[in-house]
Amino acid sequence: MDAITIFVLGLVQGIAEWVPISSKTQVSLAWLKMFNGDPATLVPILLYLHIGTLLAATIYFRKEIIEIFQAVLSKPLSKSTYSEGKIGFLITSIFLTGVIGFPLLYLEKKFFPTLDTSVLFALMGLGLVLTGILLLSQKGSRERKKETVAWKDGLLVGVLQGLSVLPGVSRSGTSTTGLIWRGFSSEDSFYLSFLLSIPTVICAEMIFYISGEVAAFPIVDGVLLAATSFVVGYLTLDALLKIMRKVSVAYFALAMGVVMVAAWMLGAG
Repeated sequence: MDAITIFVLGLVQGIAEWVPISSKTQVSLAWLKMFNGDPATLVPILLYLHIGTLLAATIYFRKEIIEIFQAVLSKPLSKSTYSEGKIGFLITSIFLTGVIGFPLLYLEKKFFPTLDTSVLFALMGLGLVLTGILLLSQKGSRERKKETVAWKDGLLVGVLQGLSVLPGVSRSGTSTTGLIWRGFSSEDSFYLSFLLSIPTVICAEMIFYISGEVAAFPIVDGVLLAATSFVVGYLTLDALLKIMRKVSVAYFALAMGVVMVAAWMLGAG
């Protein structure tokens, strides 16, 4: 694999992983359409690219991860430890993602292997547009901060994120949508969505990609793909969170909804 191909694939993954478009879909299009790549190598390519962005999120949120582990270790048998705050949110979200995602994935693979469900994503986008308009009409409404997150927020977020196993549906888009609908600010919706990506992607990699023919893919190319998506992913993640600090959730919801609908229209076309 040449340097340009590695750079482009890493660039696509590093950006698409955090914005409301399906990174799997965009990488697949780039590899199969732009570079006329071998479909048999798509699984290991996706694996290595996701390892890069997973490492980017892990390093970026290292303090939060350490705090979570310290909380668990300090009160390992406390029920409240696993139901309150970020820990409760993460556990509930991951659990419901599996509950919704596994049956959908089985049905899609077994009975509808060519089904394009990106229209569901477009409907969420329309919902965000309406949410943005509603928020603009309610000036002065208070936005929730990440410190108030709880297991109840994971109910909606987990259900929506479970839909991301379907073709054309973005994990980042679904989880951020749920957080906006739960009243979180622009920055904190992105923050919690990115933090949630760490356990979600770990589970997804174990389920979807580890069984692929990774050994048949050149390890040097894989490392370079992971390194590229790591650098681009870290920079993109940091930039997005800084931008979101200055953007009202109403305008953010409008912009994100338009992007999601536009992504569906371009894909349908």
